[in-house]
Amino acid sequence: MSREETQAPERLLKHRKKTGREFWKDKIRDSEELKTRQAEYVTSVPTHSNVVFYESMSGARMMDSPYALFLHLYNDLDFKKLHHVWSVRSADLIPDEFRDDPRVTFVTRGTDAHLYFLALAGYIIGNSLLPEYFVRKPDQKYLNTWHGIAYKALGRTDASPLGAAGSVYNLLQATHVLTPCPFMTEEELTRFSLRGVFSGSMAEIGYPRQDLTLNMSESSAIRLRETLVLDPTKKTVLYAPTWRGNKGSARFDGEQLQRDLEALAKLDANVIFQAHHIMLRHIKHVDYGNIIVPPANTTANELLAVTDLLISDYSSIFFDFLATDNPVVHYLYDYEDYTEDRGLLLDQNDLPGPIASTADELISMVSSLISEPYQPTVQYQQARERFCPHDDGQASLRTIRWFMRGDESGIKQVEARTRPTTIFWGGRLDKTRKTEVFLDTLDAVAKVGDKDVTLLVAHSVKSNAVAMERIRQLDASISIVARDDFEMIMTAAEKQARHGSDNPQATEKHVEKSSVWNRLKDALVRNEKATEPDEELLEAMYRREYRRVFGDAQFDELVEFDELSGFWRKLAQHALK
Repeated sequence: MSREETQAPERLLKHRKKTGREFWKDKIRDSEELKTRQAEYVTSVPTHSNVVFYESMSGARMMDSPYALFLHLYNDLDFKKLHHVWSVRSADLIPDEFRDDPRVTFVTRGTDAHLYFLALAGYIIGNSLLPEYFVRKPDQKYLNTWHGIAYKALGRTDASPLGAAGSVYNLLQATHVLTPCPFMTEEELTRFSLRGVFSGSMAEIGYPRQDLTLNMSESSAIRLRETLVLDPTKKTVLYAPTWRGNKGSARFDGEQLQRDLEALAKLDANVIFQAHHIMLRHIKHVDYGNIIVPPANTTANELLAVTDLLISDYSSIFFDFLATDNPVVHYLYDYEDYTEDRGLLLDQNDLPGPIASTADELISMVSSLISEPYQPTVQYQQARERFCPHDDGQASLRTIRWFMRGDESGIKQVEARTRPTTIFWGGRLDKTRKTEVFLDTLDAVAKVGDKDVTLLVAHSVKSNAVAMERIRQLDASISIVARDDFEMIMTAAEKQARHGSDNPQATEKHVEKSSVWNRLKDALVRNEKATEPDEELLEAMYRREYRRVFGDAQFDELVEFDELSGFWRKLAQHALK
């Protein structure tokens, strides 16, 4: 019997379809099979109120706000009956103290176990994106904490007017969305199209991960310093840069890093280097010399607790460090290139610390700042008030009271829907004058200012120059949801009903992505042959797909594009209150 299987109580495993290695270890490589198994579990596995599922950065490791919340719940006697399930990419990243703990189960993304516990959990806590095939059940509670304050451009931008579809879906499916400050609240409402759409509870609470920094005990700090072999007679400097480029084309200049580390090694200080996890594959051949590299399972917020000075670039880690009142130096050697390539939401005047453009400037600034006691500047204090108003070491407690207990007293609530809501259901649109008229009408309704207006389009609209030029001109107050080209999640019975097959074995086989013409033919066959039970199955399938994109959101008014296909009209039936 596997280690994981001995951890999970038998009562939690009685509804699974697979056992042994097939359940715990084997990844499901076929994307359609993943969707089908998820749908089967969602419809057949009852929600268990004592199971909490956690995932940080797609399973990168136990980290960030989900980890802070886990530690609080794990140690709170009021929640001792909870069973905790963590999604992690590798068993090597599991902290030793939880490795054989019967209260904690570990699963890997893409396995049957991952699908099963996602469907079983009464509570889900994540800081980024759950898989695209995830659909929250109505009786599940899902908290999305996000993973930082936005320094880099994100979501909907001038360069990407349709926004980040996966992030939008995940946030709209959440029952609870947490933000750290008014600045980030506004960014999430606008750039992730939550305004006028999100129907759950949104609150400014502060990031629970900050508690890991602010509440670290002296004994824990001593153990960490010993683990890192820090010289107690010297100040500690942490260099924590982020990656360059965009998702899918991430990069980092290893030669630049090598030169910078050699310069930093000359400091009369303990110098720690902490790479963003996306960077790691690009810096494999860097020689760290006497620079300290923490163990892989060390969290960034734990490092901040023993850091006297932080060197940051475009990483949001500097926001976290503001709570310590210790100095920050911004090392922006490629500022113009980075700004043009990725885009920034803050300019240099918004930054709390001095800015270095060369390694020589960096070493000079750091040496000066660690040589005497630091007194936060006015600019530093203003940044702390703007970005960290709730960093008091109690964010985890407030979050658990709000999310787990439903107690909103003393919580700063944010209303995402303050006016009547109208959704313009565009679907794939087209390149005719009808598209321009449709979008002009949307724009006119939004400019009246008495409604929250949302546009739904297919993500394939990005190849329609006529539509994209008009969408790019829309005011930022208009939310935009772009459904990706995604074959719907179906149970075996739904798949059989949709494809009109009389052969039950056909539902077990991979269904290849069909052409537009084949999908149209399938639709015609379904319209002719579908029985009443089949219609119920198809209705359940469309309802699930609507929930995948919009969660519980519904609208007061629906305006449909004239040339919508049957698919888009069928999906639209779930949009109105």
